[in-house]
Amino acid sequence: MPPIIKVEDQNICVATSQYPYANWKFENFNPVQSRIMDFFDKEVNGLVAASTSAGKTVVAEMFLADEVRRRGGKGMFLAPLRALAREKVTDWKSESHHFNDLNISICTGDYRLTKERTKELNDSNLVIMTSEMLSHRSRNASSEQNNWLSKVGTLVVDESHLLTVEGRGDHLEVGLMNFSKSNPNARIVLLSATMPNVEEIAEWISYSLTGRETFVLRSEYRPVPLTTHYEPYSDDVGRYDLVEREKINKALDIIEWYKNDKFLVFAHTKRTGEMMKKHLLSAGIDVQFHNADLNSDQRAKVEDRFKNDPKLRVIVATSTLAWGLNLPARRVIILGVNRGTDIVESHDILQMIGRSGRYGIDPMGDAYILVPESKQKEMRQRYSKSKKIESQLLTVVNLKYKTLAFHLVSEIVNGNISTIDDVDEWFKRTLAHFQNKVLDDKVVEKTLESLCMCKAIYQKENSLAARPVGKIASLFYMSPFDVGDLFSNFTSLFENKREADEYYLSMALAMLDSNWTAIVSRQEKDEMQVYANKVRGLFIGKKFMDGVLRAGYCYFNMLHGRISPVFSSFQRVLQADYSRLSQVLQALDQQAGKWNKSLWFKALEARIVYGVDPHLIDLCQVPNIGKVRAEKLYAAGITTAKQFVATDISKLSNILNMKPEKIQEMIGPSQSLEI
Repeated sequence: MPPIIKVEDQNICVATSQYPYANWKFENFNPVQSRIMDFFDKEVNGLVAASTSAGKTVVAEMFLADEVRRRGGKGMFLAPLRALAREKVTDWKSESHHFNDLNISICTGDYRLTKERTKELNDSNLVIMTSEMLSHRSRNASSEQNNWLSKVGTLVVDESHLLTVEGRGDHLEVGLMNFSKSNPNARIVLLSATMPNVEEIAEWISYSLTGRETFVLRSEYRPVPLTTHYEPYSDDVGRYDLVEREKINKALDIIEWYKNDKFLVFAHTKRTGEMMKKHLLSAGIDVQFHNADLNSDQRAKVEDRFKNDPKLRVIVATSTLAWGLNLPARRVIILGVNRGTDIVESHDILQMIGRSGRYGIDPMGDAYILVPESKQKEMRQRYSKSKKIESQLLTVVNLKYKTLAFHLVSEIVNGNISTIDDVDEWFKRTLAHFQNKVLDDKVVEKTLESLCMCKAIYQKENSLAARPVGKIASLFYMSPFDVGDLFSNFTSLFENKREADEYYLSMALAMLDSNWTAIVSRQEKDEMQVYANKVRGLFIGKKFMDGVLRAGYCYFNMLHGRISPVFSSFQRVLQADYSRLSQVLQALDQQAGKWNKSLWFKALEARIVYGVDPHLIDLCQVPNIGKVRAEKLYAAGITTAKQFVATDISKLSNILNMKPEKIQEMIGPSQSLEI
């Protein structure tokens, strides 16, 4: 058995000049970074458990710079969110950074793996990904010929306690399994918050995945001392909105008491965040709301102003952004401990309170967790110690092992599992197995049965093989149950000749397994009531969960170019993911349904993307022509892209109220369109 090497902070700080492969602006490493000087150039794995602001990014750079500059290999960095991956690319490519002479590539879900991008990844020194992409690319490494993955010599995983987050941790777990299996010589370095069982995670990496030594540094170092306060609020006031007002009043009292300090206020719902912002403005306090409705540029502007403008004292942020908000403040307030009906997990609270205290500016940080008065003692006990990291692979959702099924499909598609006995062998490398979680024979049987029912696989006695639905689910990293639903829904739509019925069409897109359990607010229910009644009248006798109706309503809006403020963030998520969904539908058409609807699906994608009626789709092929400009052109008698190209520039300039040179820029690319 490879040993686990336990080490502590190095309190005699080492000069950064002693590190040979990179330069930093600061003179000395801190106690965490100084200890890494003993390991960065060794053939070992590592796990560094330290608080937010303890300098773990520099630790990552020490290992990656050694990989690229000394070992001559490729480094990979896993960020917990796409936004943080993009931020890391920007940082490392900046002129002032010591990585600016390297080829740095990003590979996240919003980048298609084209031949050009594959070449870029192959030629890069550093690759930045999310855990989902590591799992996706590793599972399809052979079929996609991802040879660049085998060149990675050091993998650094930021925020690796993500392993314990339901809905996300399983992707990191299986991603590490697949990566280490195909690339056994690579070093794996995990960066984590301080959790009770980090040693157990290190043992899993050593014993089950790599067969190599792993050092564990459980650090006590935090550059800015942190104090956590539990502030009770009255929770016996009746209605939900009154309870939310109690939290807001408590937060206002704290903010107004410390009039010279900067605050981050985390809200668990967008509605509460809006309420908090409204009351702060009413109190004469300058505030910005940092939420999913802002694009990356808008978020960056808010963050920059918070850092540099003393007038902006408060940022309210949705708590789901806590993992991606790289912005400290003197004080942090968390508006309650409930997200819907669920209690917020301790790792989420840890992410939020970790933003307290600005290094080099504040003498200390203070975090205020607002807790219901009736459960004050219970919540103190819950959050006074971190919850252990646990595998999420065997999570049960609606009596199904959907997470397990998601990963088994891919293993069957790629030939790693071809019999029921192979399932047990595969499971032995999981964190779940290492933590003594039992994969019962009945669980395997029911999971495989559910995959057969959704037409993802077929089973003949002891042998297992993938059907087109399963192959498509694996290729596009989508739930096999969702792909199965899409196959069933669109088969019904075409057989019943309902292509032109936009209610039927929107529900065909929405009636997916993953939408059934979504939580829908009262405000959302009221907004979509007319649509819901119409759908129920169309599908007489069929019951729909609110989450399905919400998705259907958003698709219906997208077909007509409408955006409701109530659904704006959710609709934007659906729209951003529609390119992948469209590829899934076209793959189903070609491989499973044989509907012969390729052109129809392409037109549907154009409608969703541009939000236009069918007669405007052709015009929207022209660069910079969206719904409004297409409507102007159509009203003027220019109804196709071909007519647009053939029309006099001065006429187009008048119709669109644009400069002739801008029109010319649009005509050039349009001439190459298939029109």
